[in-house]
Amino acid sequence: MSVPFPDVVARTLLDLKVKVVFGIVGIPVIEVCEAIQKAGIQFIGFRNEQSAAYAASAYGYLTRTPGVCIVVGGPGVVHAMAGVFNASANRWPLLLMAGSSGTSQRYRGAFQELDQVAYLSASTKLALRPPAPTMITASIHRAYCVSINGTPGPCYVDLPADFIQSSIQESSWEALPCIPRALECGPDPNQVQKAVLLLKSSKSPLIVIGKGASYAHAEEKLLALIEQTNVPFLPTPMGKGLLPENHRLNFSSARSTALKNADLVLLVGARLNWLLHFGFSPRWSKNAKFIQIDSTAEELGNNAGDVSLGIWSDINLALDQLISSLQAWNYCSEQSLYLAMLQKHRKRNESKKLCSSKKDGPLHMEDALTVINNSIQSLVNETQRNVTWVSEGANTLDKGRKVLEVTHPRGRLDSGTMATMGVGLGYSIAASVANPWDKIVAVEGDSAFGFSAMELETAIRSRLDLLIIVINNNGVYHGLDDSTYEKFKTHNQLPTTALSPAVRYDLICEACGGKGYFATNVNDLKNAIQDFWRQGTTCLINVMVDPEMDKILSFAWMNDERLNAKL
Repeated sequence: MSVPFPDVVARTLLDLKVKVVFGIVGIPVIEVCEAIQKAGIQFIGFRNEQSAAYAASAYGYLTRTPGVCIVVGGPGVVHAMAGVFNASANRWPLLLMAGSSGTSQRYRGAFQELDQVAYLSASTKLALRPPAPTMITASIHRAYCVSINGTPGPCYVDLPADFIQSSIQESSWEALPCIPRALECGPDPNQVQKAVLLLKSSKSPLIVIGKGASYAHAEEKLLALIEQTNVPFLPTPMGKGLLPENHRLNFSSARSTALKNADLVLLVGARLNWLLHFGFSPRWSKNAKFIQIDSTAEELGNNAGDVSLGIWSDINLALDQLISSLQAWNYCSEQSLYLAMLQKHRKRNESKKLCSSKKDGPLHMEDALTVINNSIQSLVNETQRNVTWVSEGANTLDKGRKVLEVTHPRGRLDSGTMATMGVGLGYSIAASVANPWDKIVAVEGDSAFGFSAMELETAIRSRLDLLIIVINNNGVYHGLDDSTYEKFKTHNQLPTTALSPAVRYDLICEACGGKGYFATNVNDLKNAIQDFWRQGTTCLINVMVDPEMDKILSFAWMNDERLNAKL
């Protein structure tokens, strides 16, 4: 008995326990996508391959299994390449499959012909074309396994058009050997002992919790380590939520003081890249030592890191060994001038934040974000439902990381290692599918929203319970008010940062079948959030804020290490 090739692909994914596939149909993969759906796997059809690949990469991060994305060949693969690059940079598992030209038509100018294996080889952990249709199950299994083992990342499997049109004899179809899982390797005991000795001798230690710890689901071990040792900590933006934001040892509100005064820094799944100013002074102390715990060996010793102090290991296993080796040791916080200084700065900065609200004139971005956070947290407490934040934009992202409270692990997704704009809608859809009981709230700058705005229709069609809040300041970084915009427009000299004023993004949502709200004041915003919580569908709130057109743009943080790290 023969089985159509698309059915073999579908059965293989089903055997791998794949629950959802993201993508866009077209020649020649439409039969594959229909077979996948017929097999009981959810297929979410996007409007652009870029967003589909972003969604699959975020799904991989949230579930620790490869997010699966299927697209057409040629331009479809080129568009999906953005998601491949994003998954690689963030170290998230992704399995991309794409149609390709038939074997007999290769190098002859076939429909959407591209040597996709060659194109993707440099950007993936593995890119392969099955040597024969009968090898498709083994090929998918291999790519799936490579994607999650070692350093997580993207893999690619080519689906030639003639293979898709073929059938496979069941007798020659290789069954799936097993469901692969990520192998876990423990730390070198000698490296753990070095870390223990350094921690015990430190006068001002600090733990920095990164996105890698979040991917590793290391929240329980981290809490045990910090409670046992009494060492202060800071989460990076996507490390937030692993430990309670109101934990007594969380010094996010005194991060500049903590970074500058720490003499020993334990980095748990956090990289010494631009987000942490590479570990160099003057942002950090010149004498600071860094102990890096990472599952990627190549990361150890990067920038200010010291490879001789690195711990290459599964993060949970390394934390287990540290907890065991430290035994009853506890940082003497009662006598610590360092901790007293952190507490003083935290109290002062939190007091400043409470007093910073502006009352006059148009709604300001900081005030809008505060209203959003407070309204959402009130509803979370009232209904006992988690909220997962998705955040992207320029000012919106930067200010939102300080205001939006993350209440559970992996409760925040943002533009990540590459500061990628355009991920918001794809991430929101992935988060809604991965955690259907959660409320998903995407807080987006108006410019960032524009990258993937039509995925609103995807979310509405997929009947997802998510809220998109567009912080609309009429521009990139800052915009213009109506009268100033018209003056510039008359002379055809609009600033490069300007967008059209007061664009009605809410009406786009309405046109796609969702619910849209236009908010120009605090009450409008509060009422819209309350209404969304009752809706159970996709909604968009278009929040008009002060365009801050007189604000001077500054990008000095790119080379001025005195400015704040992006924690």
